[in-house]
Amino acid sequence: MSYSIRLAHPDECPSLRTIERDAGQRFREVGLGAVADSDTTGEAFLRSLFAHGVVLCAAEGDDAPVGFLLAGRLDDALHIYELSVATAYGGQGVGSALLAAAEDMARRRGLSRLTLATFRDVPWNRPFYERRGFLEVLPDDWTPAFFLLHAGEELSGLPLENRLFMHKELG
Repeated sequence: MSYSIRLAHPDECPSLRTIERDAGQRFREVGLGAVADSDTTGEAFLRSLFAHGVVLCAAEGDDAPVGFLLAGRLDDALHIYELSVATAYGGQGVGSALLAAAEDMARRRGLSRLTLATFRDVPWNRPFYERRGFLEVLPDDWTPAFFLLHAGEELSGLPLENRLFMHKELG
């Protein structure tokens, strides 16, 4: 099946939230029900990303979103805040296509890398990104921005012992 990657439209926020909630249910499989039950990305943050960041979506033939990626500039990188794919479309290359589009966008903007935070031990998180060239950023190499993001994750109740930052140099 083929998908087009395009910029999302602000009026698609309800669809993006539905995808995020659907994709999040998978965390129940690994004992992270609190993640599945957590709120989706807030409206104010989404508005900020539409104005100052990147909101990409993967759409199928009828142009309806089936996955999305939220990103914004952080330090010298395009930082990926969220990558979600509807469960029915998982394993079909949608997430990889969104990542490739984000990488292309970062290069066009003159940014030297992609960064993200993810779960260390969730089978479809860290290994997915490692297969696409991402490496762990060790705490000794965190920028001040990573410390702020980490503090935000702590406030939101994420299990910090299972979280890590990753980066991919774009060269």
